[in-house]
Amino acid sequence: MSQYLIISDTHGDRDILTKIFNHYRGQVKAIFYNGDSELPADDPIFKDVSTVIGNMDFDQGFAKEHHYQDSEIDIYQTHGHFYHTENDLNQLRERAALVGANVVTSGHTHQLGAEIIDHRLFVNPGSISLPKGPYANLGGTYAVLTVTPEQYTVQFYTRDQLPVDQLLVRFNRPI
Repeated sequence: MSQYLIISDTHGDRDILTKIFNHYRGQVKAIFYNGDSELPADDPIFKDVSTVIGNMDFDQGFAKEHHYQDSEIDIYQTHGHFYHTENDLNQLRERAALVGANVVTSGHTHQLGAEIIDHRLFVNPGSISLPKGPYANLGGTYAVLTVTPEQYTVQFYTRDQLPVDQLLVRFNRPI
């Protein structure tokens, strides 16, 4: 079993990143930050964190996308604006198929979600600082992905690092 932290869209709130990263460092196998930090790419907060550029990031030191692999998972990471995820996931689905990832993580829309499409898990952790959509009242969310050989589990958390019971989703891993 491995766990992965997925967070996005802090829009300058470095303190929340510090709090959450410090809590999870050493507890998760990898940390993914999906853009719109509005911080410099070389900010020490991003040490050992996989980062990508968002549409509100102006430091070109951030990568457009990242492809992560370990013995259990193959994750494709992007912010989402290059693939117009505010409209639909079609372009992102095409890119995920091209790179062969079995998990896709993005941000950009500020709306959380986790679903299986085309035998791939798509995860948007929502925005930790400026949430939108039906769960905006939570004040911000991030996600922890747990991977076993049989299952993906996505648990969404509030800014206070509290799990949201109704936002725990499990999927059998596609074969």
